[in-house]
Amino acid sequence: MRIEEALKIGNIIKKYNAFNNIINLGSGNVEQLNRAKPWVSKHVFNLFEKSKTKILHVDAEDFPGVDIVQDLSQPNSLSFCDNLKGSKLFILASVLEHIPKEAHAEFLKRIYSKMKSKDGLIITVPFDYPYHADPIDNMYRPSPNELKKLLPLIWLEAEIVIAGSYLEEFMRLNTLKKIRKLLKPLWIFQKPSKWLENHRLFYLFKKYQITIVFGIK
Repeated sequence: MRIEEALKIGNIIKKYNAFNNIINLGSGNVEQLNRAKPWVSKHVFNLFEKSKTKILHVDAEDFPGVDIVQDLSQPNSLSFCDNLKGSKLFILASVLEHIPKEAHAEFLKRIYSKMKSKDGLIITVPFDYPYHADPIDNMYRPSPNELKKLLPLIWLEAEIVIAGSYLEEFMRLNTLKKIRKLLKPLWIFQKPSKWLENHRLFYLFKKYQITIVFGIK
């Protein structure tokens, strides 16, 4: 999650702060994320430090910081929601580009079925962003309007956020790594997936863009 993305999510939460449960789907390694990208906790989850809001990090892997280990591709993967009391906010941040496109409709339908009146859903997906496999990248790059068509929610927020560029990351590399990054596209014996990673170089001077939408049922 980019810092600008985290700031936007945080602003949405502060604006519509009426949720008893925050469900972070596809959280990944929470402890590692806190170290590598401390702005995620600072601008999103730390907003609830002094409240009674329950935060649940959900992932298929038993990573440090994950509260519920659940394969979200399974039909009953969100059954734990039945035991939650009060309103819910689902956060689906940078997940849809990492699961097969043909699974999107069923996955979102499952989330929708667990939402009650006034429950919320935040979805973020790259709009203009390089290939980044985790473990796949299906290159799903929808606009806000395309995302809004996926579910019959009352959409309250929808925009494309400018989120920095690869130049920021590139400048943190040492000189040798910078040279290797620049020369890597010339190496013809790469696997196709590795060659696609070179696409990031186009974003040295081109801004990343992230689609973010928020709706309630």
